[in-house]
Amino acid sequence: MEIDVDKVYSGIKQAATFAKNEEELRIRVSNIIENEIISKLRETEKDIPFARYEYTFISGGRADALYGHVIIEYKAPGKLTRDKDIAKAKEQVISYIKKEAEVEERYKHFLGVIISDKIAFVRYDERNKQWILRGPYDITRETVIRLIEAIRGLKRKKLCVEELLRDFGPKSDIAKTAVRVFYNKIINPKSGKTKLLFEDWVRLFSQACGYSPEKLKGLEKEYNLKGANNTALLFAIHTYYALLMKLLAAEITYLFGTGKWLVSYVSKLEDAHLRGLNVLKKELEELESGGIFKKILGITNFVEGDYFSWYLEEFDQDIANVVSLIAKRLADYEPATPILEPEYARDLLKRLYQHLVPRKVRHDLGEYYTPDWLADLVLDEIGYTIENFEKLAKEKEDPTYPLQLRLLDPACGSGTFLILAIKRLKEYADRHYLTDIVGKYILQNIVGYDLNPLAVLAARTNYLLAIADVLHGREQAEIEIPVYLADSLLIETRTTLTGSSYIIRTSAGNFEIPKQIVDEGLLGKLLDFIAEKVELEYTPDEFEKFIKDKLAIDDSHILSMLKKLYSIFYELEKAGKNKIWTSIIRNAFAPLLKGKFDYVVGNPPWINWESLPEDYRQRSKDLWDQYGLLKGKGKGMGKVKREIASLFVARSLDRFTKENGKLAFLIPFTVFKTQAGAGFREFLARGKPSNKVACKILKIHDLVTLYPFEGAVNRTAMIVVERNGKTEFPVPCIV
Repeated sequence: MEIDVDKVYSGIKQAATFAKNEEELRIRVSNIIENEIISKLRETEKDIPFARYEYTFISGGRADALYGHVIIEYKAPGKLTRDKDIAKAKEQVISYIKKEAEVEERYKHFLGVIISDKIAFVRYDERNKQWILRGPYDITRETVIRLIEAIRGLKRKKLCVEELLRDFGPKSDIAKTAVRVFYNKIINPKSGKTKLLFEDWVRLFSQACGYSPEKLKGLEKEYNLKGANNTALLFAIHTYYALLMKLLAAEITYLFGTGKWLVSYVSKLEDAHLRGLNVLKKELEELESGGIFKKILGITNFVEGDYFSWYLEEFDQDIANVVSLIAKRLADYEPATPILEPEYARDLLKRLYQHLVPRKVRHDLGEYYTPDWLADLVLDEIGYTIENFEKLAKEKEDPTYPLQLRLLDPACGSGTFLILAIKRLKEYADRHYLTDIVGKYILQNIVGYDLNPLAVLAARTNYLLAIADVLHGREQAEIEIPVYLADSLLIETRTTLTGSSYIIRTSAGNFEIPKQIVDEGLLGKLLDFIAEKVELEYTPDEFEKFIKDKLAIDDSHILSMLKKLYSIFYELEKAGKNKIWTSIIRNAFAPLLKGKFDYVVGNPPWINWESLPEDYRQRSKDLWDQYGLLKGKGKGMGKVKREIASLFVARSLDRFTKENGKLAFLIPFTVFKTQAGAGFREFLARGKPSNKVACKILKIHDLVTLYPFEGAVNRTAMIVVERNGKTEFPVPCIV
């Protein structure tokens, strides 16, 4: 039987409100825990014992559980208000844990819970060898869910990299089976849509990381697929990893958003599998359309029919068995781990992917993931710190002012910088009792772009893990996770005698959109109308008449362009190849529509210009000249090796950084020394006055001797610049 969260919450809340002393509180709350939590869990987990001493001791038998044992200490209402009382209660719980654990190695398996008219959690951090107190928190629905999840965690694995690698890593039976099944479907597709999505993924992936088939050598050995097409194999691996992330995100969504009952999404999938192929496919279609996230948390863009949903076009018993296998194993995990114990979940998805794809392949593709300590250093140097938040709040006489600061990572990867920024903002909000509103500000102001579809999904999943606990209880207006599949450098434009337009190139065709539509803020409405009318089978002529009236468009050239745009969608729908392309376009325009930022941070791609696809080089080469990056000997794009990171600095300072805003990037140290970096160094020194782009270097970090990236010998630097004034020499350089 499912646990009734509302019944547990109201019962504990009433007990804390009306209990006159510690003993009365203990009796009331213990009965609720026994009757409404433990008894329900015993129906599926028969061996959870429940015992009482001078404190409540709940034990589970699983060695790899998030918590092997939970100790609950009760205090009279009002006894978790003063620091002195809190410290005393913490010390008491620690002594109980030490008594039960007997040796330090077992401390980590215990969780202490202190319940009064507030609730607090005590645990041992084995990494830092210290006891951590979380809270005291008011007794709310969210804190009661944490208590329930802690008790449920007695029989569940903690959601950490080591456990996930054991069950889902490249050596696991699940990974080998899933990747093999997906690979066979990709190389022998039944649907033209599968082929189209694969081709467009290759196009985007090539722009994101300088892909070539030669760089994937050795991948087939990792998965025992001799003679495999490694490009298709990598797409299969990405599909497997994407599905795992979506299932994890759905489980988190069910945990924090399903209201009255504490239910499991993966358990629901297992039940659907038993009911038959069509029932399971219908559940997965809702997942892949984003319906789950929209209905429960109001998130409209978590999944938008992405590239990795192709498996639904090929759905059969083999794929159904793979999905069931993943869901069944994932049901062993405690999805609340990122909230209960963020230390376990840190870098979770990033580190899992690092094992799914061999290091050499990742490095050949230019994939170097930023360690947390280095990302924290970047945020410190740019001033995105709690200390600076406190200073600004005092200066502005407004405690919400730091929440309004905007931060962007224009090449966000799996979201490392975004998640660490969120962590800092949540900590500041917690200190100032702003947790009820901080979620809204985070979603408005901490933003990421990336051109790699898998990276975008990973970043959205990490983002959801980071903010799920502050989303619950908010008004259920529609929201977006502000991570977008977009090219931060380039949105192609075309200008003719009749007007200007933007062009989004895909394997499904080139989508041309009038600039006026974007400038007037009509793009979202236009794409919604296209999706709606394609479903209703409007012809291009019927759509032209509809859109003319609906958007009040009189310009015949714009109408003709919109009719042509709709015709592409119309033909894709007839061929069974639609559903994804409106979201691709919507995402692509985010860099134009999301405004400018106070802070721009990141680790842009470390790719040489010549590694990028030829057509992309041709379409974006004018940008290099626009910022004066081609100056020096060997002027031209083909004669010297140029780092794309230098263009990222110039473009991001121009397009995304507010006046007086700051930018901090990790970039190759070679741009400060080589001939190819001459134009870039001049830009750093003088900015680009003709484009009204000011640039003032504040600091450079020489990180060459630290080798900060996993297993790599890249010569690394950090540059911190301000969009204001000119660089003054000498420039501070920290070695």
